[in-house]
Amino acid sequence: MQYALIADLHSSFSDARAVLQDIRKRAPQATIFSLGDIHECHIGKKRARRHTFESLSDVVTLDSDYVALLDFETLLGNQEERIFSLVPNGVSALLDRLRSAPRTKQVGDDVLFLHGDQFEWSYTLVPNTSPFGQRLLFFGHSHQHGLFRDGKRLSPQLDVPISIKKGRYAVNVGPVLVEREWLLYDMQQESIIYRQA
Repeated sequence: MQYALIADLHSSFSDARAVLQDIRKRAPQATIFSLGDIHECHIGKKRARRHTFESLSDVVTLDSDYVALLDFETLLGNQEERIFSLVPNGVSALLDRLRSAPRTKQVGDDVLFLHGDQFEWSYTLVPNTSPFGQRLLFFGHSHQHGLFRDGKRLSPQLDVPISIKKGRYAVNVGPVLVEREWLLYDMQQESIIYRQA
């Protein structure tokens, strides 16, 4: 099985459309799966603490053209969590359905999909993955693709297959927003390929 992994769309219609078109052209057999932050919360973390809900559009833009693109399974990221903390139940049927999405997904025996806000990060954007026991971790969040083997940063190149058969890997798929990045993960071959639309 192959997964086309995406993250950090942040409500960008043009970037999401370009990436999804690229995936469907280059890996039509792959299952598209989002690692979170499909929506952008307009209220920052500090303002969220004192925000009083008045209207949905103050918190998030649910553009119908963008929403129509979201025909894939997704995890919740920190943007969705903040949106849910600000928007009461019953205001948006779309958001109410999304609330039931998970924060993580176990795939096979030793693979975990998650959003990277669940890690502690160093100033150099190295995630601390030690609380997680799985051999392969796939995530987004930092808006910078990256590959770490046994805790050491590697330098992956676009469009070059990388074997992940041996060792423990943390794989940051990169952002859809602006960079238009995605990652092809082949479970059978135990390989990944970083892509950019």
